[in-house]
Parts: sequence; C-alpha cells; structure tokens
Amino acid sequence: MTWSPFTFLKSTSSQFDAVLWMLASGALFTAHVALGKFLSNNYEPGLLAFFRSIIALVWVAPFLMRMKLSQFKTDHMGLIITRSLFGTAGFLLAFYSYSAEFGIPLSQFNAISFSRSLFIVILAATLLKETVGPRRWIATAIGFIGVIVMVRPSSGIELGSVLALGSALCFGGAIILVKTLSRFHSPLVLLTYANLLSAVLTLPVAIVQWKTPDNFQDISLIALMALAGVLAQSCYITGMSKGDASFLSTIDYLRLPMTAMVDWLIFQEFPGPLIWLGAAIIVGSTLYITIREAASAKPAAPPPSESV
Repeated sequence: MTWSPFTFLKSTSSQFDAVLWMLASGALFTAHVALGKFLSNNYEPGLLAFFRSIIALVWVAPFLMRMKLSQFKTDHMGLIITRSLFGTAGFLLAFYSYSAEFGIPLSQFNAISFSRSLFIVILAATLLKETVGPRRWIATAIGFIGVIVMVRPSSGIELGSVLALGSALCFGGAIILVKTLSRFHSPLVLLTYANLLSAVLTLPVAIVQWKTPDNFQDISLIALMALAGVLAQSCYITGMSKGDASFLSTIDYLRLPMTAMVDWLIFQEFPGPLIWLGAAIIVGSTLYITIREAASAKPAAPPPSESV
C-alpha cells in the first residue's frame, strides 16, 4: 500500500476517489507556494527552503518511528544523493522565482513548472536511453514553443521565468531518478532521504541568510508551508495509486486556475494573455505525451511525483 499521512482514512480505489486526492494535492500545493511567496517578504528563499526540509522531517517523524532501521539501508546512495541535488536545486530555484525579489505570478510559475514533463522526455532519452518516438519529440518541441511564448525573449527575459524554467529542469531530473529508485524503496523512505539531504545541502545557504522567526505568526506560517508541501506530495502519490495516470494528469492542471485565483485575490497579480497562451500550449503537449506514455506502457505502479 502506498504510504500517506492520511492512511487512517478509509477510501475506495475508484476513479472518483483518485480525483478527490488529486484536487486535495492541487489545493495544498497552491497553499504551499502562496505561503512561500508571502513569507519571502521577510525571509530569504534559501532560508525558507531549509525550514521546509527540516519541518517536513518533523511532520513525518511519527511515521518514521514505526519503521525499522533496516528499511533505510540502500545500495543506491549515489542515485539518492544525485536525486537530492536535483530536488534541492529545484526547490531553491522555485522559491527564488516567485519570491518578492523576482516576483513572477504564481500562476506563471505553475504554468512553466508543467514543462518538467518535456524535460523528462529529453532526460529519459539521453540518460536512461529510453526509445522516444517521433510523435513525442514533436509534442515536446511544441511544448517548448509554449515556454518561449511565456518567457518572451524578444521583449526582455524575466529572471523569474528563467529560474522557474531551471526549477522545472531540475525537477525533471529528480523525477527520472525517483522512477528508478521507487523500484527499491518506499515513498516514505525516499521522502525522508530527500528532506534530510536537502536540509544538509541548504544549511550553508541558511546560515548566510539566517533570520530567526521572532513571532508566533511567522513560526506558524512556516510550519504550515512545510506541512502543505508534504501533504501535497502525499496526496499526489495516493491519488496516482488509485486511478489512471493519463486521466489524473488533467486534474493536476487545475493547479493553474487555483494559483491564478490566489494571484488575483491575495497578491493583486494576474497573468496576461501570452502567459495563458503559453500555458495552453505546454498543457496540451504534456497531456499528449502523458496519454501516449500511458497507452504504450505496460501495467505498472504509477510514477512518483516531485511536487514544489
């Protein structure tokens, strides 16, 4: 059974049940990035990434206490460290891209983040030597046209957009490695290693940027940000384990209007028409790639996700 902090909930394996898990994942992810953007007014993104990793370990500690130490033994530490390097870089770049300093709208960051599926195609072909057919290559190329539309190099490239694109690339690399590592370790083991190593990797940045939260509100919001991130990832994995991946990927795209609503109501930002056009191109191409992969793949466990 796939691990989840919600294992006390009894649920069926119906497609409707899976949709609810995916909707919960989208809402929690939206809360996670919104809290991160709000907190970046007072705390540096590198420090927030460190807090996220440490507090995430605290939140999952009760589940870790039920496990045997032998479950954490691994013959693939090199891959685990490499995956953590990708994941940590992805989180850092994500925090910086929508921070108060660089400030792209959350919906714009979210739209660009979907390009990780495009990077996965490239990385799978180059690193894993997977066979990629011409249709998927064409869909990938079309998807990157959507990225260009959003980044708009002809009118001056936004640094926040470039950071978001770098984050998508790093998460693509992390997901490729998670797909390999999930054959040997449970999601909870991988999640624990990821947050532990991420805390170690972001510690030097956190020391340089250190600022102790000095009021209950900030402490509470930082803790909620970390909890929302952990639960979003858990809900995604649980949802994917209960339904068809190609169908559920369409539900995941609802994160885009969710974050657009947050941009409008909380941050008084709203993406322009080119952002929506680029997002539509990316979503269409990644959806086609997902459906093609689901049609050609043999029945197997659903792929884990590296959520921001």
